[in-house]
Amino acid sequence: MAKNTVISSDNDITDQLIKLKKLKDVPVRFKIDWLSFTVPEELDLKNGKDFFLLDKLGYDISKFDEVAGRNFFNSGVSFKGAVKVFYNDPAKKKQKGAIDAHNYIFTGVGCSNLQGHVKNDWVSLFFFLRDFGVKFSRIDICMDDLCYPSKITFPFVERKLARKQFRSSKRRYNLMKDVNTAGELVGETCYFGSRSTTGKNGHILCRAYQKALQMVNVKHQEDAMPEEVRNQIFMPDFDENGYQWIRWELEFTKHKAVAMIDLILELSKTESNPISEAYYRVLRDTIDFLVPTKGKDGKIYKNKARWKSSPKWLSFLQNSRKAVLENPSSIYDLGSVHDWILYQVMPTVQMLQEIYKARGLDFYDLMRATPKFDFSKKQEVLLETTKDMTVDQLVVFANRFLEARGDSDED
Repeated sequence: MAKNTVISSDNDITDQLIKLKKLKDVPVRFKIDWLSFTVPEELDLKNGKDFFLLDKLGYDISKFDEVAGRNFFNSGVSFKGAVKVFYNDPAKKKQKGAIDAHNYIFTGVGCSNLQGHVKNDWVSLFFFLRDFGVKFSRIDICMDDLCYPSKITFPFVERKLARKQFRSSKRRYNLMKDVNTAGELVGETCYFGSRSTTGKNGHILCRAYQKALQMVNVKHQEDAMPEEVRNQIFMPDFDENGYQWIRWELEFTKHKAVAMIDLILELSKTESNPISEAYYRVLRDTIDFLVPTKGKDGKIYKNKARWKSSPKWLSFLQNSRKAVLENPSSIYDLGSVHDWILYQVMPTVQMLQEIYKARGLDFYDLMRATPKFDFSKKQEVLLETTKDMTVDQLVVFANRFLEARGDSDED
């Protein structure tokens, strides 16, 4: 149970009642809780400095400790386990499939630290990193509901799921409860989507969980909870269910991470809070709780597509519209073109070559003799944007074929 900390040094009862009332409507808080990206080695070497981005973001690499490599990188450095950079040391043997890039990872704590470095201006950071040429690989954004009671409670979620009063872009959900031997609830989590279903395009995973229960029962960091949560114990209706702090997390990987950041940057042109607006829109597409809706005949529609969204849920989402993130296949850059050729076109071309070769013909000769087609607009744009690309930069993309074949250079 919570420790009896005081709300204020002011003993005025009226002032304390006002503060308690505010606990019922604490504004939700958003947090970038994970960020990772890769950047080609040649781009990260500027002004005679390797790991140029690390320096640009305000970090001194001399304060980093060496750590073992991972994810096909043979070396790494870490700042307190919160900020990590993995790379290939030329003095060490390179693994098969390794690429000439630096992999930056900011964990939850690392993102909190980075937030101070960029003065909480995430949008400007995303613009800078995108223009710099990084490839985003993961971003987690969480929304904390610190109200008492929570704006959307777990009983509400459980009822809607049990009654099938929801729509979701995900094929599965998983509701988990942790109970100790005394029968007390010590943890509760609901997942929409699954990490195991990810592919080369990446995934969007939603996780809602009782953060207060985690802080008390798992991390044993009750005193580290926000003041608004710790002060809930003074609420007149505080009950045996304990503190209320529900965290809603959205995890984006690979192309989905790129699409989410693109959505944030696009919304920044018209919205004052583009991160929260993008978050609300994607969350509503991920899970939309409904209310049974009647037609003009007074009967509930059998087709749930005609049911309205729950007013309570819409209020929680600030009445935001849905946003389906851009189909990764429509993200047209040199990387996506190479991947399309490698994974979709080449197997078919090689099959045709086998067919032709068995009859003494060469399908590759036929391809070379094919008349030149007119380029589409997006192809013209891509052609123009790659005119200044160096041979070394192009080799980074060409290595995709060698890596897929397992013939990457080990020297």
